Amino acid sequence: MAAVAWTGLGSPGEVRWAGATRDATVIAVGTAGGHLYLRRRTDGGWRWERVGATPTAEEVLDAALITTAEGLFPVVLGGDLKAWLYRTGEWIGLAGPAPEPGAPPIVAGGEIVASTNGQLRHTLVVGSAAGRPWMRQGVDPDGIWFRITSDDDWIALELDTAFASVAPGAAALQHIFARVQDRETFQNLLRIGVLENSVWTWVDPGGPAPNGQNIVVVSAGGFRDGGGRLQACAILGTGDPTTISMVIGSGRDWRWAELGAPPGSGGVGAAVLAAKSPDPQPGDEPVVVARSGHNIWTRALTGAWRDLGTTPGDAAVVSPTAAYEIAVDGQRRVWSTGVSWDSDLWTFESDSGGVRWEAHGCPGAVVSVVGSYTDAPEPETWDLPIAAHVIDEHGGLWHCRVWGNPAEGFYDTSSSWIYHGIPAPGVTCAKGVGVHTIRGGSRQPAWAFVVGSDGRLWASTAAAGGWTWVDHGAPAGRSIKTGVPPVAARGEEPIVHVLADDGRLWMRSRVGGEWRWTDRETPAGQLIFAVLGAAVLPTGRLPVAAAVTGDGHLWVNVPDGDLFRWTDLGTPTANERIAAGIGVDVLPGSSALDIVAVGSPSGQAWSLRWTPGAAPRWTALGRPADARIRDAVGTMPDPAGCLVAVIGYDQQVWVTSSAGGGWTRWDPRSDEDTVASGKAAILLGALPCATVLNKERRVHVVTPKR
Repeated sequence: MAAVAWTGLGSPGEVRWAGATRDATVIAVGTAGGHLYLRRRTDGGWRWERVGATPTAEEVLDAALITTAEGLFPVVLGGDLKAWLYRTGEWIGLAGPAPEPGAPPIVAGGEIVASTNGQLRHTLVVGSAAGRPWMRQGVDPDGIWFRITSDDDWIALELDTAFASVAPGAAALQHIFARVQDRETFQNLLRIGVLENSVWTWVDPGGPAPNGQNIVVVSAGGFRDGGGRLQACAILGTGDPTTISMVIGSGRDWRWAELGAPPGSGGVGAAVLAAKSPDPQPGDEPVVVARSGHNIWTRALTGAWRDLGTTPGDAAVVSPTAAYEIAVDGQRRVWSTGVSWDSDLWTFESDSGGVRWEAHGCPGAVVSVVGSYTDAPEPETWDLPIAAHVIDEHGGLWHCRVWGNPAEGFYDTSSSWIYHGIPAPGVTCAKGVGVHTIRGGSRQPAWAFVVGSDGRLWASTAAAGGWTWVDHGAPAGRSIKTGVPPVAARGEEPIVHVLADDGRLWMRSRVGGEWRWTDRETPAGQLIFAVLGAAVLPTGRLPVAAAVTGDGHLWVNVPDGDLFRWTDLGTPTANERIAAGIGVDVLPGSSALDIVAVGSPSGQAWSLRWTPGAAPRWTALGRPADARIRDAVGTMPDPAGCLVAVIGYDQQVWVTSSAGGGWTRWDPRSDEDTVASGKAAILLGALPCATVLNKERRVHVVTPKR
């Protein structure tokens, strides 16, 4: 089998962070695409609810779940550091930190913390773009943000809050824990904000943490000591390998406790402090939930580390993101959210009876690949980006960029997802058609064509001003069923062929500067069953299109002056019919066309080489591993004709040449990896590639190793 490279692009729904309510009924989840989802517990189990991005930003940085008189809602921080209260279907603007003239644009913000002492009025704390903490009381639209006075020598990187009494019997006051970085030395420090005489004062909690001050995490909470006094505490991961320390106290009085790391471990990979109820019981010590290696561990302030193990069968390695102490049937349990190394959401619950894990996967699954192309180069670099366009389960269009070069292939690095949205209000992307770009320049035009849920052709179109949706409509009085990838003469705009509900072939192209529909009709006395594809011959400017009629015959539609002429190419054998298309490509250096399809009842692939004026020639390509073909991936130009890619019965990518010669499997990284669907394309100018979805609905680019 061929040595191939699998480059993971992931999914816009991959989970990046998660937090939850104290009662473990709602989880707020941030995704790789910058969208917010809520995971709600119902009587019938868990369900996903899509929130999306805020009205003024393309991504969500963080969210806090709060309870108001009207119910439970997320307060959402957008990428522009503007906060919003989200009520189902309604965004309520809460503004954000004011611009800070003269402040360097550190862009250190990204967290929002909501706290309350048990009442319905909440305090919101965020970090500004300059790394300075800001505060807001309540979630009324007319509320005001004010800057918390801080030292100009440091920037706040991470924030959390907790309530504590500064003296026995005194009212609980809010404390702000900040992981800060010195602007000159870049040293990480801990500072605690305390309200004294109506003025916020930042306290150094008594010197370095026991294992140095390379602080990598801060998670805060509150508990009552044995005397009933409410204390604040925070855990910090410090040193290398990382160990856990806890700072405890209130006001200006703080002490350190070293919790260390689980025995025999290589340090702590992630840790959170389990949140208690707003009114914790006296003597109920704080509890830490941490990951070390593949396992989850817990410990109280004065206890030992307890190993909770890993996911069943070590199916995933999960890092805790939030934890909550809850009471069920009079028994105290710790319920935690976590994100796996595979970017899935998990929850786990632990008590004296053991640990119970629950896998939630990720939201917004990708359902289809629209297509991929080589994007515009960046200045002063030999590497090139590609853009892969996909549709998610909500009917939204996305694209992802990943980099590479023809000599080395693609770089297996993190990729970014861009949301195109839906074509119009109430109209979703129902089916992908294909993508097209015109190479050249730093801002090359591009199109991603889809069939909308309204039966019309839409294109997300890139120009100098960015991406916009263009409604290409449908033939008069008709609805579009399917389409095939766009084609064009070199350097020209795309031409799209679709099958309408009248069983006729229609072409969308620009004529005289205007987009128009052209009726390419149907073979006499026949209706079209499927359009296989189209290609522009070197001798012409308009494409030749291939289609299958209801009787299983293959036809080509050829430009003839201002008209189009249908030619019946028949079937491979007297008993074989064409059941599905794979693709159409021009044979390099000639005017011949290779048309590839799947026959029935044999289930094998067939190629037909067609040259204008010559007799067609069928070639039997057989079946991958002598088993039926599940789906087409497409065709790509190849020196001998075209490279044919399909998904075999084993749910793997198989390729062969349209000239014949046997099938080769593009082996997966492991036997558990399977492919659901995909699209073929030549990328980076030279690499035959398949952009595919695996069984987890993650996107990969697969190509032979160079």
